[in-house]
Amino acid sequence: MKKIWHLAEEYSLPLILGIIIALIWANVNYPSYQNFLHYKIGGLCNVHFAVNDIFLVLFFGLISIEIVHDLAPNGAMHPLHKALANIMAAIGGIVCPIVFFFVLNMIVGQDAFANGWAIGTATDIAVALLFAKFIFPKKHPAFSFLLFLAIIDDFAGLGIIAIFYPNPDKPVQFEFLLLVLMAMLISYGIQKLKVKSYWWFLFPTFISWIGMLKTGLHPALALVWIVPFMRSSDEKQTPIDKLEHDLKPIVDFGLFFFGLTNAGVPFSSVSVLTLIIFLSLFAGKTLGIFSFVKLSAFLGWKMPKKIRNAELLLIGMVAGVGLTVSLFVADIAYDDENIKAAAKMGALLSLFSGVFAFMIAHKILKNKKA
Repeated sequence: MKKIWHLAEEYSLPLILGIIIALIWANVNYPSYQNFLHYKIGGLCNVHFAVNDIFLVLFFGLISIEIVHDLAPNGAMHPLHKALANIMAAIGGIVCPIVFFFVLNMIVGQDAFANGWAIGTATDIAVALLFAKFIFPKKHPAFSFLLFLAIIDDFAGLGIIAIFYPNPDKPVQFEFLLLVLMAMLISYGIQKLKVKSYWWFLFPTFISWIGMLKTGLHPALALVWIVPFMRSSDEKQTPIDKLEHDLKPIVDFGLFFFGLTNAGVPFSSVSVLTLIIFLSLFAGKTLGIFSFVKLSAFLGWKMPKKIRNAELLLIGMVAGVGLTVSLFVADIAYDDENIKAAAKMGALLSLFSGVFAFMIAHKILKNKKA
């Protein structure tokens, strides 16, 4: 049973299964699927809110844990000059998809699509690494390079969501950010007490969540501001380590519900926006990562020796798998349900960026060896 559990986590099976069921359900009986999304749980909130505004607190919290680890002393990105090539790759993987989106939207799109510019900036860490497992040999440096750029990528994505995508239903009320600040101060006090359990941090997390919700910013980022205070440099196992251990299986299997509630898109919703988002992810990521890494090499920031042009192109393609965060941004970027569905289809089709990388990997790497 443990082996099956591990395989399900490793190959992102819950997320993929949720996506498949959502697509089938939405295309067989779309009204029923919509009723499911708006079903009230205990009379408090609907299913969509429970997943996107409550469960995703844990998902983004887990991403922030990875960032804290990598920025800490002895971490993969400490000191930062060790990760300059990764940082440049991440910048390219953010800037170029945005440029692609606006250029393509100007040529073939419309003004109503403009708010989705950030959908192409994300990389799905878990699914991207899954494709990498099928493409690169074991222990190849492409894995760590892809992981670091995806973490930086998603860190930037957290900032983009927080700043550019407030709640469209109400104006931003910045005074409620004082609640987030209060939560951070409480977390700092808890850190100084050197408590062993992360449960102490749940109270400031709840305050942070209320503050984000009342401010009009997305409450899914509530735990992001608390996680850095769970780490202490003078202890072997800190609350952040215990939280990461306990969160990972919950998040991995909880992503089934994220896929189920966000990927239900009728195939008839495909539009020019779908193509714009797919190309922004596939072409934008590939070109952006490749060109910016080449720029970093020109500036003297070295890449791992085993990552040459062929591997770098494949890394760029695999990083074009947006999926989870792209679906989330698509959901909050648009109010019009038809536009939202078309955008989500573009995010779903980004899976083919990884598929295409897998299909050509053997030929590219084989020719390189020859």
